[in-house]
Amino acid sequence: MTLQIESLNILAMVVCVVTNMVIGALWYSPVLFGNAWLRLTGKKAEDISKEDANKSMMLGIIPSILITVFLALLVEFVGASTVLDALVVGSLVSIGFIGMSALNLVFFENRSFKLAVLNVGYSFASLNVAAVILTLWT
Repeated sequence: MTLQIESLNILAMVVCVVTNMVIGALWYSPVLFGNAWLRLTGKKAEDISKEDANKSMMLGIIPSILITVFLALLVEFVGASTVLDALVVGSLVSIGFIGMSALNLVFFENRSFKLAVLNVGYSFASLNVAAVILTLWT
């Protein structure tokens, strides 16, 4: 297998970054799991200033870009070509890497298992959507 970096679709990657940010904004909003996230973190909505929220969203673009680049490289490397291929890649990365890292935090830092599941669920959703976009948009 060879990795053809020049064959990566930059426009698809930009769409994945935007999609990741939109999924995150919805996932952690009161529409979906925002209230549960607040309860599990011990925070209240009024504890989070608009400035802090905006700063976090802006900084969140950095890992979103890097995750998208690494996922695009992985999709390219394994030669994913179908939706099923994409879902396997997205699931393995989100559960196998992000999920197991989160589980380590549960074990070693006594973090909330429910919070870990909630956070990994976001990664699962966003990485699977991104993997499908990157796989099909060639």
